[in-house]
Amino acid sequence: MTADHGVDVSHADLRSTGTGLSGTGTSQLEEVRALRAYLEGEGDPWGEDMMGGMVGAAYHAVTRHALEVYESLAERHVTTGDGAEFMAVSYRSAEQRSEEEVDRITRAV
Repeated sequence: MTADHGVDVSHADLRSTGTGLSGTGTSQLEEVRALRAYLEGEGDPWGEDMMGGMVGAAYHAVTRHALEVYESLAERHVTTGDGAEFMAVSYRSAEQRSEEEVDRITRAV
């Protein structure tokens, strides 16, 4: 399908893009979860004094937020990839129905 602005999109392109996005998102999720487990395993090396407590609290807050953001982004990659793959199936189905209708009309004429 070619739009007026020259973009050419096919069901194969959508399927490939969807598969790539989903795969990237899945890999990212695995990496974020591995990083979270590693960081949690490190414990609190800052000490128990007042300064160590402040540094630790700030570190945990920032790390928790960053990991949540990275995980959310990875999940969105998976969701977007799944959506692109669904769109590919829909495009292909529409193309097949159009071809069948053109054939039917051509035979009738």
